[in-house]
Amino acid sequence: MKKDQTKKLNATTIRNALAFLLVVIVLGSGVGFYFGLQLIKSYAVEVSHAVSDSNASAKNIDQLSQLKQQLATGQALVAKADALFSTPDTYQTQALKDISKYAAESGVNISSIDSSSQAAATGVSSAYSETVTLQSPVSYMKFLQFLDDIEGNLPKMQITGITIGRPTNPSGDLITTEKITVTVSTK
Repeated sequence: MKKDQTKKLNATTIRNALAFLLVVIVLGSGVGFYFGLQLIKSYAVEVSHAVSDSNASAKNIDQLSQLKQQLATGQALVAKADALFSTPDTYQTQALKDISKYAAESGVNISSIDSSSQAAATGVSSAYSETVTLQSPVSYMKFLQFLDDIEGNLPKMQITGITIGRPTNPSGDLITTEKITVTVSTK
């Protein structure tokens, strides 16, 4: 009898042990799945942060390249802005050279060019005056070309005073002119 009970007991015990083992495996699988899912979620958050950091870096690189282009464009503008003004040391030489060149190009003759002291200081720049006297009478068209060339000059020169009239014996497009005041901007 003892043999039967042992066998019966062993089969029942094995069945119970297997049932218990099955429950432990199912619960272990559930717990393992839960912790695995948590691990995957945390990894997904890390990946998502890495992707957003990468996108932000790419945007920063694009913004930096745009800034680089703007700086390159700005350098050209700075060079043009620097060309607008002479320095107080070189304005007189530059103005004499430019005025003489424009007179020769337009076909007018200069009697004299007189420099005066500083006319006015405005913010960053200062203005100096040059007084130009042309040989009269002069052709009106040539005179206009001369004035246009001076006004379009770099560094900036501006006509601030001028008097013109007709000669005593008018002939064609001839005019008379007295002193022409040209203001030279310096920085």
